[in-house]
Amino acid sequence: MVATWICFRQPLQPLVISADIPSSSNTSQTNYSVELRFNSQSFSTTIKENVAVWNERFYFDMREQEDPSGDLTLEATVYSINKITYSKSLLGKVLLSDDYFHRHSVNVAAIHHPLKNTNCLNGTVQLKLFLTAAADKILLESEDNNYETEDEGNRLNNMYNFLFKKNPSYDEDDNVDQHGPVVLQPADSVLREINPNFEPGRVVERMQHLFVRVVKARNLPDMDANGSLDPYVEIKFGAYNKGVTRCLKRNKNPEWNETFAFPFQHGKMPSLSVDIVVNDKDLVRDDFVGKLHLYLKDIPKRSLDDVPLEPTWYPLLDQDGTKLAQASLLLAIWIGSQADEAYRHVGLSGYIPKVYENPNLWCLRVTVVDVQGVTVGDDEQEDMAGCNTGTDTGVFCRARLGKQVQRTRALGKQRTTSGSYEWKEDLLFVAAEPFFEDDLELHVIVANPGKDEVVIGQLTVPLSDIVKGGDEHDHFDVMPSKWFDLKNPDKPQFDSSVDDGNDNSSRMRICLKNMLDGRYRIVHDSKGYMDDTRSADRKLWRPPVGRVHLGILRATGLPLRMGKSTVNPYCVAKYGDQWVRTRTILDGPEHVFNEQHTWSVYDIATVLTVGVFDHFPHTHKAHREIGKVQIHLSCLETDRVYAHSYPLIILNRRGFKKAGELQLAVKLSSESFISLLGMYARSTLPKMHYEHPLTVMEEDKFRSEVAEVMALRFSRVEPPLRSEIVAYMCNATRGNNCWSMRKSKLNFFRLMEVASPFVDLFKSVTSWKNPAVALISHVIFVLALCFHELVLSMVIIYFVLVALWNYRFRPRKPPFFDHTVSLLGSVHPDEIDEEFDGVESSCSVDLVRMRYDRLRTVAGRVQTIVGDLAIQGERIQSLLCWRDPRATAIFHFIIVMVSIVVYFVPKKVLVGIAGFYIMRHPRFRKKNNTPSIVGNFFRRLPDKQGTLI
Repeated sequence: MVATWICFRQPLQPLVISADIPSSSNTSQTNYSVELRFNSQSFSTTIKENVAVWNERFYFDMREQEDPSGDLTLEATVYSINKITYSKSLLGKVLLSDDYFHRHSVNVAAIHHPLKNTNCLNGTVQLKLFLTAAADKILLESEDNNYETEDEGNRLNNMYNFLFKKNPSYDEDDNVDQHGPVVLQPADSVLREINPNFEPGRVVERMQHLFVRVVKARNLPDMDANGSLDPYVEIKFGAYNKGVTRCLKRNKNPEWNETFAFPFQHGKMPSLSVDIVVNDKDLVRDDFVGKLHLYLKDIPKRSLDDVPLEPTWYPLLDQDGTKLAQASLLLAIWIGSQADEAYRHVGLSGYIPKVYENPNLWCLRVTVVDVQGVTVGDDEQEDMAGCNTGTDTGVFCRARLGKQVQRTRALGKQRTTSGSYEWKEDLLFVAAEPFFEDDLELHVIVANPGKDEVVIGQLTVPLSDIVKGGDEHDHFDVMPSKWFDLKNPDKPQFDSSVDDGNDNSSRMRICLKNMLDGRYRIVHDSKGYMDDTRSADRKLWRPPVGRVHLGILRATGLPLRMGKSTVNPYCVAKYGDQWVRTRTILDGPEHVFNEQHTWSVYDIATVLTVGVFDHFPHTHKAHREIGKVQIHLSCLETDRVYAHSYPLIILNRRGFKKAGELQLAVKLSSESFISLLGMYARSTLPKMHYEHPLTVMEEDKFRSEVAEVMALRFSRVEPPLRSEIVAYMCNATRGNNCWSMRKSKLNFFRLMEVASPFVDLFKSVTSWKNPAVALISHVIFVLALCFHELVLSMVIIYFVLVALWNYRFRPRKPPFFDHTVSLLGSVHPDEIDEEFDGVESSCSVDLVRMRYDRLRTVAGRVQTIVGDLAIQGERIQSLLCWRDPRATAIFHFIIVMVSIVVYFVPKKVLVGIAGFYIMRHPRFRKKNNTPSIVGNFFRRLPDKQGTLI
């Protein structure tokens, strides 16, 4: 059978039930695990002790067949795990072809497959293999050399039915664990609390480090034929801790002065000794010069209060442990903590922790008033005579600042006989402080249809010459404009000058009004995820209200690369005016960072973002993002340490999946409690955002440009922060306004969830499903009628009591990713794929047409709802416009009668009658669901539906 797969996801779901391992094949270890491999993907079950029973389900994505051989074979391997050394012993494996894959999960029987291995006699593994509904609907099977292609209409019809119709017979079981890139279970996104052993006054774990400071060596022996050597020092502390100094050419008395630090915890020392070896660099194989062997128990321990340890000369030993004649090594070795001042000098410059200053982003306002002295040829004048304000024809001005380019509208005809063109258009740019990178460039261009653009004038204005408007009393509208001489690129140039506009010579010049406005906050984050709210001008900053302390502890469960190699993770955290990057863990069994960073907090309605990335050393390959955590500071209590393990959730075109966990500790401290409370009375953004607000289009344009400006600035720091890291942290990889079916659904459900408590309470009172609630509502209603002057006070006291009652149920964890609210349990894979599709779709025409039909269906429903709302409003308007004279007369008669009743009957009686009528028992309601008299009258009112085509 040949299986043909189209572009939808078609996951294979193997259910690992148990394994039967005979006692004769048991090893000393009784921890079992099963590893599954299929289509270049692999998953492992949890480690079970003594009993090999799992009952775990996995999902293998079949979106693209990555196996070049074309064979779809599942490999299940049973291992015995040693939890001390984490070594694996093979017990047996089984290879299953696609003949064992079934389509219906309810009809698949669990089969015991024999394990093929001489070390495990009569061992079996119990599996259950089936394809999901996606594969059942779209898998097209055919015989070899007898394949009939179905027609296009039937294929699209099958696709349409698969996308829009749900088959209840394919519902999944809820009693097994879920794995894979498409389905994410709620347990995978749970925020777990951890209890690390913190250092006093810090938010990092108490962790010891072995510090080795290699200073220099003397009297090294000759190793080469020319009587010299190229020495370097190699330090080994366990299997994964290794440090190498730089190699010094032809030097018998080298000086390195390099420091290394190797982390370890008490009881988890990687080795009981340290090996320090001096080697001679050679082309084929390095030569051994000398070594030192030090035991960990003999190494001194140093606290923060102790003086720095002085280096000591150690004689070098040969391979047999005999002391060399005169060769010795000067080094200092001690056991300290991460708070040791020597830690900042540890490691290579590219992998140590780094702090990046976030540049202040100013808003550059450029108003192009007009241009004088423009001379246009006869041919161009004739071409522009017929167009007045065309966008592609005429004279326009183009402004450029770095990679940011904007232009004015094109004027197709001269406004005056002196060759003056007047625009009065504002152009906005983002400028990073200090202003030394780029200059403002302006070009006056003539564009004609069918011809190339011709630059007739150009100007360069340094940003340092532009006025800064940071004072709250500076107004851009009252600033004077200046005249600048334009250079003609086709003629000899002289120095440009600036005058006051009184010179009436025939030279070409432009009138500009420029200002660097520092009163705005140029936002680079998505809405609701701002990390700072201050303006660009430091003179307008207020004192900080607190400080946030972040402890990046460790990362666990990170996925392997495609080549099955371990990742080299590092973290990037951004908040306020600083970005920080942790050290990179290279080829380590544990990804322990244990670093603390602190920022000043000026507004707690901000978000702290921490991202985890995979570093590819010695290559130019882009660093891969592993996950991201965002912490809202407004949800944290002051002076409390929040230590949790945050799941790293990845959302991409392949779906949702968990890529490990990141353990963080966060603490928010307050500088002044009064200042912290007073912050709630101030505006979130600077005043200019409310006095002269930016448009939505300008904010979206700034958001995309800011990411490029920051990436350019961070790329000039050593080590550079790559552009893909900045784009991912700023959420600039995807548009903020892109269409998403999933987000549309969840926003609708969020709105319904806000209104549901009031609707449920009203239904419970009117339906009398809970008589106690209905009776209490009647009593409260009577008290409100009798003491109506206390209604407002009672409502306020009610909210206070509810808040006090909910205090004991207050959230104790920071807000994090919610599986239910995000609709991950019901989201369709194609909706995720559409969410990540670009503006110019990369999918096939058939799939785009199908998505367009789906969008038309959803838009049609929204269109119907909007039309119904318009109809109700038009019916209300028709009550007074005499479109239906009988209905309008009836309405006016009823209004007159109601006004008379309202005038003579007390208000309490009317409100009481209305309240008791609404809350009446169902026994006093109509048995059928026929509309009321008011409803019948309202439905007969005319609307404008009949006037539409």
